Amino acid sequence: MNSWRVLTSVRLVRLASAPVCQTSAPGTLLVTRNGSTKASFAKNNDKQNNKNGQNNNNGQKAAIALASAAALALKVYYDQEGISLQAQTEDEDFAHENRVRMYMAPDKIFNYFASFQLISGSDRKTMMMTPMDFYSAITPDCTLAHGVGAGAHVDVTEAEVAENKFYTEKSPIQGSILNEIGALGLLSYSDFCFLLTMLSTPQRYIDTAFNLFDVTGDGNIEAKEFAYVSTKMAHKTGGFGSYTNLDQEDILASSSGLLNYLFGKDRKKSINREDIKKLQIDLLEEIIQLEFSEYDKDGSGRISESDLCKFLLKNTKIPPKKQAAMLKRVEKIWPSKARGISLPSFKNLFYVLAGGAELERALFFLDVEGIGVDIEEFRKISSWVSHSELSDHVAKVLFALLDDDGDGRFFKEEIGAVIFDWRQSRGFEKGSLHVSMGQLRI
Repeated sequence: MNSWRVLTSVRLVRLASAPVCQTSAPGTLLVTRNGSTKASFAKNNDKQNNKNGQNNNNGQKAAIALASAAALALKVYYDQEGISLQAQTEDEDFAHENRVRMYMAPDKIFNYFASFQLISGSDRKTMMMTPMDFYSAITPDCTLAHGVGAGAHVDVTEAEVAENKFYTEKSPIQGSILNEIGALGLLSYSDFCFLLTMLSTPQRYIDTAFNLFDVTGDGNIEAKEFAYVSTKMAHKTGGFGSYTNLDQEDILASSSGLLNYLFGKDRKKSINREDIKKLQIDLLEEIIQLEFSEYDKDGSGRISESDLCKFLLKNTKIPPKKQAAMLKRVEKIWPSKARGISLPSFKNLFYVLAGGAELERALFFLDVEGIGVDIEEFRKISSWVSHSELSDHVAKVLFALLDDDGDGRFFKEEIGAVIFDWRQSRGFEKGSLHVSMGQLRI
């Protein structure tokens, strides 16, 4: 999945599956043969046209098979060789993946980034993703892994999944929970929805999420309860696949790495409230470290102030020209990695951003007069949301980036396009827990 050439092969699949009239432009692989056929066989026009149509269909099928085989072979080869061609990634490809994350339904996102198709003993075929596919599906401008697109996948059997030798794309984080889950199997669509919920639900509401899964109310979640609730979470009429026919037994009998991790392969284990909290923290910690590592190229444990701003601005709706001006403002104050941003400081900011509506609600509470908040007030609000202190240096960088008029105060309108919309760029709003009480919805 590290190779961008795989995506090139996927484009061949898309091209080959297009109508004939769309494949005759210069530079395409498939060309129509009607013109030359009519010139050479005018006497048998009707008969030959039918034959040509059949040939075109056969040609398309052959091209699809060839491109799919090429994608599969390239993926397997580059995974085995450990080769990465990240430098070949183009901005437009990043932009396309970002649009998938932001605007597509969860099942479409899963289908785009899932790279394997599991073939069970009954010849049932189920799309599955690796843990790093999951990371790619929720991380804008991700360079560690890429989606191959809908319809492109590698077929694997349950025996191959059990041997855990079918892919080598692993998280580089030591003690990785993603690798632990991946060692026990692949992730299904219901697993994807559950993990997305774990990441997108603020920590203060994780007890509510636990109660939703604890159907019997005994303080423990058993595999059967988990299967029932996760099926309802993953249900999606239309779109990619039909989830109405997936019952609890199908999920319980699946080769899900997440189910194996939580409940054991015999499904006899149960998890409690503390297990869910630990799972959420471990997932968040690893996702944060992975994203930090994409900027910390030299492994120094610090990134530049400019890199932090790029992390905040990526996939926002702010015009590129304005983004450039905002970055220039920051780079003028910190022209190079001066003090820099440490991983703990980055982590605290990530938790603030993941708070979503909590941050907006807290800002409104503190700024009822509509006069904005200064840097210390913003740090106080951030501590309410993340339950940890936001670095004074990070706060200064944020104000340099987002305080357009330089008055030293944040207004909702100034920071909304970056701070409040941050979750949307990762698809968090599609999987988060929503609580409603009267007219209040959080």
